[in-house]
Amino acid sequence: MASGFLEFSREDSAKLEEIRYELGKIGTNVNQIALAANRGRAPMVKAQWASVDELRRSLPMVAKALSQIIAERRRQGVALFRKFAESQEGARHG
Repeated sequence: MASGFLEFSREDSAKLEEIRYELGKIGTNVNQIALAANRGRAPMVKAQWASVDELRRSLPMVAKALSQIIAERRRQGVALFRKFAESQEGARHG
């Protein structure tokens, strides 16, 4: 982290992927709640609507930030692999 790179273990990376997947499922559920409420199937008071609206606004931002972290981690992994492959190729020809 001090060097400006995100450093996660393979297990942590897998957990981040799982969290991203779960956030998507939560977002779907929140949208279903809002749809049911709009159709009169799930009456909600004003405070509940405010909470649902806040979730609908914030979940996509959290999911996007998490996706960016995961993508950066993948880019770093690819770059490290390329560097390793280049060093191995250089050792064979050097």
